Amino acid sequence: MTIRDVFENAGLVLGPPDQRAAALCRFAGRPGADRDTVTLAVVEAALRFDEPESLRDVGELERLGLLAHVWGYPDVPGVERPRLGAAVTAVAEHLQHLVEGLTSEQLREVGIALSVAHGIVALALDVAEESNSGGLDHPRRLAELEAEILLDDDRLGDAADVLVLDPPGTWPSAQRTALVLALVWDLADLIALAAELSSVNVLPTSLLWQAGGGDHSCASARVAVPGTDQLVWVKVEERPFEGRPLWSQAVPPGLWHWSLYWQREDGSRVHYKAGHAPSPQAARWRAEWATQLLLADPYGAKSPTSADVLVDPRRCGGESAPPSREG
Repeated sequence: MTIRDVFENAGLVLGPPDQRAAALCRFAGRPGADRDTVTLAVVEAALRFDEPESLRDVGELERLGLLAHVWGYPDVPGVERPRLGAAVTAVAEHLQHLVEGLTSEQLREVGIALSVAHGIVALALDVAEESNSGGLDHPRRLAELEAEILLDDDRLGDAADVLVLDPPGTWPSAQRTALVLALVWDLADLIALAAELSSVNVLPTSLLWQAGGGDHSCASARVAVPGTDQLVWVKVEERPFEGRPLWSQAVPPGLWHWSLYWQREDGSRVHYKAGHAPSPQAARWRAEWATQLLLADPYGAKSPTSADVLVDPRRCGGESAPPSREG
């Protein structure tokens, strides 16, 4: 596998390589980045890393989505964090080196274009402070951690605001380090999304989406289960995003919820699967794959919350029922 091939399948969704960085930013819900030349250059560089010898499958890179919970954190006795693996660690180091090489003015431009969140920068500042202090010498109980977080929220928020109020050339090293870390996490999320798109070599079966009246922030589709009178409903809707960009010039990020369900005879819903995505395109992509996998084995589908089955054998009747496994 060459590095050119790693994200080749992403082209099914993102288009040709010369447009891939901008398309990835849009798919990831970062519309402010698709026309910013500095940010696109950074995203393209993020996708062009030397392929780690230990990389066996592009799906491994989806673990880069864990970086905000692992990368940059100090070791804490009694606290175990997810292991990234050698390949993912190598890519994370590539991202760290890439972002650290940007000037403070470039960091600001990329932060605005990627809509870096105020809360994420404050968290990165906390992580950076803890790393500089050598970490904790003992684990803390959850209640102690929550109390400390509440006390630190205002202080860290004010410290993050320095990146907004002061010119980039005068930023303290702690704030710059925190912004670098937050952008590394953001770029890792982009690569994880590209890896998700690259993990399959075909598109999912498209659904006939219908907008909910005049509201284009909601769309739904219904699919008939072959051989039955059962319908599966698929829905994508916008949800409020908790948080705000650090810079007011940035485009506020969105949050999209997708779900699959069917109905009982009394009309009540039966939940099957759901998730969140950063854009309506990403939500539809995940919903279409979930629907395709569901219809691949409709007789084995069962609600994880109520244990309701998708296809009730009593309603199949005759030839549409699956063959018995007995005798």
